[in-house]
Amino acid sequence: MKNRKAIALIAILAIFAAACGTAEEVVEEETVATEAPATTEAPATTVAAPAADPLVLASLMPLSGDLASLGPGIALGAALAVQQINAAGGINGADVTLIEGDSGCDGAVALTSLNDVVAQGAQGVMGAACSGTSLAILDAAIAAEVVMVSPSNTSPQFTKMDKKGFYARTAPSDLLQGDVLASLLIEDGVSTVSIISRADSYGRGLAEATAAAFEAAGGTVKTIVYHATDASEFSSEVTAVGKGNAEAIVGILFPETGCGVLQPAFEQGLLDTPWYMTDGVKDAGLASLCGLGTALDGFKGTAPGSAAGEAKDAFEAAYAEVSADGSPTFIFAPQAYDAVMLMAISAAANGVTGADIASGLVEASSGGTKCIGVDCIALAAAGEDVDYVGASGEIELDQAGDPTAATYDIWTTEGDTNPVLKSVDFGS
Repeated sequence: MKNRKAIALIAILAIFAAACGTAEEVVEEETVATEAPATTEAPATTVAAPAADPLVLASLMPLSGDLASLGPGIALGAALAVQQINAAGGINGADVTLIEGDSGCDGAVALTSLNDVVAQGAQGVMGAACSGTSLAILDAAIAAEVVMVSPSNTSPQFTKMDKKGFYARTAPSDLLQGDVLASLLIEDGVSTVSIISRADSYGRGLAEATAAAFEAAGGTVKTIVYHATDASEFSSEVTAVGKGNAEAIVGILFPETGCGVLQPAFEQGLLDTPWYMTDGVKDAGLASLCGLGTALDGFKGTAPGSAAGEAKDAFEAAYAEVSADGSPTFIFAPQAYDAVMLMAISAAANGVTGADIASGLVEASSGGTKCIGVDCIALAAAGEDVDYVGASGEIELDQAGDPTAATYDIWTTEGDTNPVLKSVDFGS
């Protein structure tokens, strides 16, 4: 399912006990964390405000670094949205421009790219992908009054931050994914787990959320091992996570460094223990990337997905037309499509500056006439209050910019593919 084409969800708010304080052991390496379409046929006409500025957006996805295998496939969702918007008449009667930038999974790389796209006139950014990367550049974006809507930031840190209205996300907080993953473990009869995770905002947040939810359900966390995000050798961390003899291992990983974990795990016989993965490695083709053949087959994982319905069907049909391998979807591509559509809807209703777009993101996601894809843009341009139903689902942003509706996929591994076993819907 991997897409290499270069063109370029709610949060369950529960009492969240820090898992590190309840696990029998926490092992940590010193590190500096750097982490990080729904549409219908285009309406015949789009009402456009004359003599207004064009909308310029940017895509900041990892085209290099640890998530480079995922970046293009996510970015394609944003590019598809822009393609459909322009085919329907654009915004203000002009085509939307989409500038592609590389965020890596690195704050310094992303800041350079952010400055570049801002210099080119971008008022809205789809990205960044990695939570730590968005955290690193958010202040700069706010200072420039540029909106950021991330399709894949899942760290719980964002919820309580003061983002001045210039940030939202179409993927849910990992407080929810931790609950979904813990429920899957319990459902599978697992009573003890050990966790190995990236030592960044994404990894820590999800490891703690999973451990807290698993222990609240009666399970025992044997150990949590964090690995440095810039490390190149992981044998000692893998040995540490295996010491507890847990019934299952949770791996909260990214692709390239994930191979650095999984290869010694294979050598140490730890892949004989069931592993449970998360969204960071879905659709990354780990079997080939890591040279592990069928060793990962049957392992399960969780990831934000898309709610069934007309919007999802329309997105998948359109995405299959533009993806290099004909795949109907890709991890976080529906959320990327939704991020662009929400910015465009707000721009059509309010104006194309970053402040204009920011002012209408919440309203575009809820409260008005339900619509999908470019139909929403025509309605918004005509002055109608709309409720965008996304490729990923209802979304329904709250005042913190967090989606209050979400769907999670339970997936498995078959060679380089990650077919979905079932989906779990949540709504506000």
